[in-house]
Amino acid sequence: MRFDKLAAITGGTIYNTDNAARMFRGVGIDSRTVGRDQLFVAIRGERNDGHDYIDAAVRAGVSGIVVEYTWPGLHNIGGDVAVVAVENSHEAMLRLAASYRDKLSAIFAAITGSNGKTTTKELTYHLLQAVTSNVYRSPGNLNNLFGVPLALFGAPEDTEVAVLELGISTTTEMPKLAEIVRPDLVAITNVGPSHLEFLDSVEAVAKAKLELIRKADPKAQLIINGDDPVLMAEAGKLRGKFVTFALDAEADFSIDRIESQESGSRVLIEGHAFILPMPGRHQAANLLAAYAVTRTLGYSFDNIDTEAISLTTAPMRGQIVNHHGVTFVADCYNANPASVRAGLDAFFEMPDRSRRIVVLGDMLELGHEATKHHRAVGEYLAGRRFDLAVLVGPLSRTVYHVLGECGLSTDKLRYYADANSCAEDMRTVFRDGDLVYVKASRGIGLENVIDVFANTEEVD
Repeated sequence: MRFDKLAAITGGTIYNTDNAARMFRGVGIDSRTVGRDQLFVAIRGERNDGHDYIDAAVRAGVSGIVVEYTWPGLHNIGGDVAVVAVENSHEAMLRLAASYRDKLSAIFAAITGSNGKTTTKELTYHLLQAVTSNVYRSPGNLNNLFGVPLALFGAPEDTEVAVLELGISTTTEMPKLAEIVRPDLVAITNVGPSHLEFLDSVEAVAKAKLELIRKADPKAQLIINGDDPVLMAEAGKLRGKFVTFALDAEADFSIDRIESQESGSRVLIEGHAFILPMPGRHQAANLLAAYAVTRTLGYSFDNIDTEAISLTTAPMRGQIVNHHGVTFVADCYNANPASVRAGLDAFFEMPDRSRRIVVLGDMLELGHEATKHHRAVGEYLAGRRFDLAVLVGPLSRTVYHVLGECGLSTDKLRYYADANSCAEDMRTVFRDGDLVYVKASRGIGLENVIDVFANTEEVD
């Protein structure tokens, strides 16, 4: 895009008009990763101000920069770059993303939910790749008002189907995301007690997620989890007809059979078999949601070798990894009460090893109900068989105390204030043959427990 067009779209001003006809390719907001000839948008965030990194972006070879009028250094930007000044750089990026969305002729499928949205997005992408071409999905977890625009900018112009993940923390975010993405299909995996620090109840979570379909075109299709009574009730208030998928309830799409395997399961849907390399019924539900999206978009798996489809997901979302003879279920990207319970259920269904170890960290953003939900995890865990429970983080101290109150001996319990101290100790605790489940909210950094152990040259 030319910079004069960028200024017109964003309502900004070009401060060096000689560069009005200059082009940029791609958009970035991180000076560490922005590329040559790209546009760097300097955004004021909660922790960092992108304006502080303009010099680094210029050194990286960007073609131009979006800055705010109020930034004191506006008239002193060095280097041969185009400069467009705007009232609010984040809003400018959102306008630019909406404009690029208008340019694309792709079908847009938006996936949201309290749990499983990233995995469902990844599985949908792999299923669609098996039945059509030019499929795009948002990378990683670019799912909020900062990430979704970047995900849109990454979609090639010849994209036929785009699968985007959308996530929210407050009630004001989803309407804005809906205006940018304007999905042709919306799939909601489930709703549960997540982001209760900002959303007061599960019903509020459901209403916030459903804003995506409320703001969409009336012709946009809605797919929801038929096993989720709150979601079903709230969706019924919006639409009389929608597509459902469910493991237990009667639904438009259901699973014929789930066959457990050593490193996951074999899942049969409408007579088609899929190899899912992640354990648990909740992962099968994610696959079913992805299948429902693909079929609702009009694609068929007839004459497709579905067992040959590689069904992988993003890191730290239930993958089974092996290091030094220890098998880890790495599920430490996010955590809330429902996902912890589902993950533990799957873990305890896995075949026994020499020892079964649970490493749990804090579930964040639960507001005033945090203690209650951590206590419930402790009560649930007290009724299961394991060899060692390792609790990490200030909130998880509640889990530790509940397990002690339930009569577990101290030799089966350990508590650490942070992931780093836990990781150092676990280097010598884990041993060949152990099966270890690792789960926490991303802010705890519990993946460090796996990484430190994996990088240990000799394990005692």
